[in-house]
Amino acid sequence: MLCEECHENEAEVLITEVDASGNLAERHLCKACASKKGYLLEKHKPLSQMFIELLKELGEGEDEELRCSACGMSWAEFRRLGRFGCERCYQEFGNHVEKLVSRIQGTTQHTGREAAGDQKTSPVFVEIEKKRLRQQLIKAIQQEEYEKAARIRDDLKKYEERTEGQ
Repeated sequence: MLCEECHENEAEVLITEVDASGNLAERHLCKACASKKGYLLEKHKPLSQMFIELLKELGEGEDEELRCSACGMSWAEFRRLGRFGCERCYQEFGNHVEKLVSRIQGTTQHTGREAAGDQKTSPVFVEIEKKRLRQQLIKAIQQEEYEKAARIRDDLKKYEERTEGQ
């Protein structure tokens, strides 16, 4: 099969893209075109370096003077270094990081593997799950899927009861 981009070389790379609606689209590319599009990563390149390059490429330049109140690190320094100075930076730069993650991944909601048994009882997991269920409940009501909304409401109550008991 020929590359769908250049139509010259043999396709060696299969790219599967998922849009916001969950629809899958497959593209068959040669290594050269896949590399040009940024699908192939350079070997032995540190993750921090890739993150710095991505920050520069995305042009996250707004609020250059924003600084962490604890360690004094600026947003510009974070963009240059690719890592924070302290744990407070996560709160200080939270909105900017959320925008950045959203632009990189398309969402800020984790859609990977499900948490293991004891992780499901952690307060962080419970709060994230409650937030996710509230969003699903609103969507189900808006789409007039009342049976589904009732199931989600019941699941949400279970998580809220867990939090009240702590």
